[in-house]
Amino acid sequence: MLSAFFLGFIGFFSFYFLRYNRYHFYNLAKSSVGLLDDILRVESEDQKLSRIEKGTKLLIIDFFKFLAIIILTISIVLLFVYAHSYFFDGLIWDNLSGLIGFSIGASVPFFIPTNSKSSYNEISQLFHHLVLNNSNIGLKLLSREVKKHASKVKKEKFLIVSGLARSGTTSLMNSVYDSGSFTSLSYSNMPFLLSPRTWRKIYSPSRKQKAERSHGDGISIDMKSNEALEEYFFKSISQNSFIKSESLTKGSLSEKDYRLYMDYQNLICIEPEKFYLSKNNNMLLRYDSLRQLNKEFVFLVLFREPLSHAYSLLQMHKKFSDQQEKDPFVKDYMNWLGHHEFGTNHKPFKFNAEIPEGNKNKLNYWLLSWINYYDYASSIDDHNTYFICYETYCLDPNMILDKILIKFKSSRKDDFKPFLNQKDIKEDHSLEILNKAQLIYNKLKNKELK
Repeated sequence: MLSAFFLGFIGFFSFYFLRYNRYHFYNLAKSSVGLLDDILRVESEDQKLSRIEKGTKLLIIDFFKFLAIIILTISIVLLFVYAHSYFFDGLIWDNLSGLIGFSIGASVPFFIPTNSKSSYNEISQLFHHLVLNNSNIGLKLLSREVKKHASKVKKEKFLIVSGLARSGTTSLMNSVYDSGSFTSLSYSNMPFLLSPRTWRKIYSPSRKQKAERSHGDGISIDMKSNEALEEYFFKSISQNSFIKSESLTKGSLSEKDYRLYMDYQNLICIEPEKFYLSKNNNMLLRYDSLRQLNKEFVFLVLFREPLSHAYSLLQMHKKFSDQQEKDPFVKDYMNWLGHHEFGTNHKPFKFNAEIPEGNKNKLNYWLLSWINYYDYASSIDDHNTYFICYETYCLDPNMILDKILIKFKSSRKDDFKPFLNQKDIKEDHSLEILNKAQLIYNKLKNKELK
């Protein structure tokens, strides 16, 4: 009995040591996949060589750290096994009860909960990091899928729902999707966003009970819910060139990029009778070039009464900043997907020379952000861009949806009830800034879809 207990302690101590140092395995996995990603990166030979040299050095260091942990673990096991044979006059494999004790002891460390407060477990975090942080591998997989599933039919007509965050884009996207005439990216596509066909064969989640999303805004989601995931495609093909340290800057799509975008849509929207649907709050950054390349796609820009909109953004900024401080993975996740709307990773849009400045924990900053976005958006004037007022949509969602769907020769399957959650805003703000925003709001109201 004492022998079995001693061997159980050996198993527990050695495997607890291995589990405690598990991050060396994670780092080895990250540096290995990262080096492959660098090799596949499209850039000048000098830049690639320098990057590969750094990646190789990191991989070697991580490999030897990992190897050292394995050797130390084996050494600990052998040392204790030798001690066991010395004191108990027998080897571990000659003792059935000892083998059972060792096995139980070795299993216990893996049942001890970690101190992580993240909603994602460590293996899930590692998996997302390996896939989403290595977009060049993703682009290689995308190229493979495009060649394998090339379609001669190019659907030039599709629907983009856009607007500043908290303007009702998620609600409108989901309501349009419910018509049954559209296909969109969903959480089920995560994390292999650039290889949707392949991933669909491997992973097909069943619908489970929906839970309220992290925004805490009453919108419930499950693994098949639609989400704003398309931006990862644009981040990947541009190598994040539009993401600067302080802002998100305007960019343009080349003819080649546009054709790849059309191919990407075809990988997602398989049914020939359906249209591609996306929610992308960053699309305004590349709208001009996209419209030059395609006159047929429908672009919806939602706008909201500026004071309530700015207040909602402020609340979300505080909420996500707190989440990201407690769980750094939330920030990584949002960065990978190009979500810089609020939180510690917030970056304003830079359409012209200036960007909004000020205290991000004050309402004035978010009013200035509203002005920055919608002053630029209000200049758009073409026959397939429609401005939708959030308040109008909330009060009469069926009317708005009917006007959108008729452009795709589609119709609603359900009736939607009016909804509007008015809040009493007591945050200090500048009347001068608010009045400037109100003038833009009135301009957009004159242009809204009616």
